[in-house]
Amino acid sequence: MVPKCRRCRVNGAEVYLAHSNLSLCPDCFMLLTERRVRHTIEAYKMISRDDKIGVAVSGGKDSSSLAYILNSLYNKLDMILIYIDLGMPEYSKHCLEKVEDLTKMLGRELVVYSLEKEMGFTIMNLKSTIYGRKPCSACGAIKRYLFNKIAFDLGLTKIATGHNLDDTAEALFNFYIEGNVKSLVRLKPYLPKTHPKIVPKIKPLIGLTDMECLFYAEYRRLPIRTLECQFSRGSRSVRRKELLNMIVEKIPNFKHTFINSHYKRILPLLEQALKDQGETEIYDCPACGMPTSLRGAPCHFCKIVSLAKRGEMKRIKLEGPQ
Repeated sequence: MVPKCRRCRVNGAEVYLAHSNLSLCPDCFMLLTERRVRHTIEAYKMISRDDKIGVAVSGGKDSSSLAYILNSLYNKLDMILIYIDLGMPEYSKHCLEKVEDLTKMLGRELVVYSLEKEMGFTIMNLKSTIYGRKPCSACGAIKRYLFNKIAFDLGLTKIATGHNLDDTAEALFNFYIEGNVKSLVRLKPYLPKTHPKIVPKIKPLIGLTDMECLFYAEYRRLPIRTLECQFSRGSRSVRRKELLNMIVEKIPNFKHTFINSHYKRILPLLEQALKDQGETEIYDCPACGMPTSLRGAPCHFCKIVSLAKRGEMKRIKLEGPQ
């Protein structure tokens, strides 16, 4: 016999949230999910009435759910979708089709940036120049740079990304292992402006798990990609997520506790420690004019572009998440 939903007590429960011991029907699950996103936005004061939001979309379940929820909760919000075409055969075309379908569903404007048309190379060019390594780090650096550059050029006040709880827990875990204090401090639900050309970034889905984002997208019948990025298979981030999921099998609310403990107890101490050391200086890239932590040298994005066009890719250290 199918158990009843714990909230409405009428419909059959289809979703079980182990971290909160809740069995929910689809309607109550979607309602609760949207309320939790609204709570996150309000708790961190992510959105104001006059904001112009750019939503970074990829065709995946997370960014599609984010765009739909923001559109539902804040239907009067000035919001556009931004998609970066990385030039991966079949995959990029498939993702763009899903993003276009989502755009039509929401009735919003879509900005498409083609890496090949604008810069003269694709992620596939990087694949052949990293000497057997996956281009994931370079891809991340490229997308962070372009989303910020596009948002700045369009005069947007915030960039919303679909990073969820699993993504954040995995990144947090990795930075703790590396002892990467600066990245630990920057990994926030709301990263404010630190330079005139840096657009603030918000992560409204930071309280939702991978599974919750997937169920929400499926129940809302959102157009989401069915193909997997060829470079994601066996990646270090995927392996780290698998390891964390093994812990969750024993401690269902582990990721939530891990992240909440970091933000409430550890982060304030790290911020104070870095503040005592002095603010990290930000410079203008001599090549593109955008912000960089490198003084008198091209930013990491410009280095990648230069090396990609020259047909070589050295093992450069890429900046962490912005």
